[in-house]
Amino acid sequence: MSLITWDQSYSVKVAQLDDDHQKLFSYVNTLHEAMHAGKGSSVIQSIVADLVNYTQTHFHREEALMEQTKFPGREAHRREHQKLIAQVGNFKKALDSGERVNTVAVLEFLREWLTKHIHGMDKGYSTHLNSNGVH
Repeated sequence: MSLITWDQSYSVKVAQLDDDHQKLFSYVNTLHEAMHAGKGSSVIQSIVADLVNYTQTHFHREEALMEQTKFPGREAHRREHQKLIAQVGNFKKALDSGERVNTVAVLEFLREWLTKHIHGMDKGYSTHLNSNGVH
């Protein structure tokens, strides 16, 4: 059972970025499914580590396109990315040091951030990128 389901309302109309977003959804859904199976605490460390790595890859790709096309909101967007990287990094540090982390809180943070970020910020660059030949 998925927590969040990809649909066209999340599309930023840039194929690679949509693929990236779908991958991020899959991490959140994998954690959700593991929690429903009673295995959330056994997978959270690997999922958070994967998220740290993949979000950095995705953010780099997204920011490069915004820079290349001179998207006016790129600095504010970059700051939002840095906030997520810091928060997920804090989760990773806590897990790596053996602290117990509230998996429900982590899951809810990730779900909320991802859906709001795509609908609120990422959709804002869609038309700009498309009008500059990025699809």
